[in-house]
Formats: sequence, structure tokens, C-alpha cells
Amino acid sequence: MKKLTLTAMLLSSLFASATFASQYDKPGFVTEIEDGRLWVFREGSPELEDFKKTGEPAKQFTDIGSGPEGMTVKSADEKTLQDYLQSLK
Repeated sequence: MKKLTLTAMLLSSLFASATFASQYDKPGFVTEIEDGRLWVFREGSPELEDFKKTGEPAKQFTDIGSGPEGMTVKSADEKTLQDYLQSLK
């Protein structure tokens, strides 16, 4: 029983650090804030599901200071990152 409780607490803490950021969502994109950085994913993408399950992807692309309110924007693939930044203009 202790093991199950400990596992549940660990999983909860992983998701507590990622805050839902719907104010930054754009059509076709889902965003989440983690550690003050804006993560961007295509709506319904496998990368989004992996991020929700495991946290930061092994492969990531970053654009420092170019997001809303000067935030750093990160994504699991470069095309998604560039398309999202283009949608801000």
C-alpha cells in the first residue's frame, strides 16, 4: 500500500510543475508552462501525450525570449516551434 501511495505522490508532483496555459493556446496548438517556459505541442500529437506522461522529451527545440511576454518557447520538434511562433505575428 505504501508503494502505491508513493507512486501516486510522485506522479502528482510531475504534473504539478506543468501548469495549463490556455491563454497562450492558438488554433491547432496546445501550450503548457513549466519552470517559466512555454512548451508548445500540436493539438492531439503523440509528443503532447508523451509530455503529459513523462515530462520533458529527450529531443527538444528552444527559442529564447521570443514567446508571449518574452517567455522562452520550447517544443519537441522544430516545425511545431516555428509554426507556433509564426502564429503569434
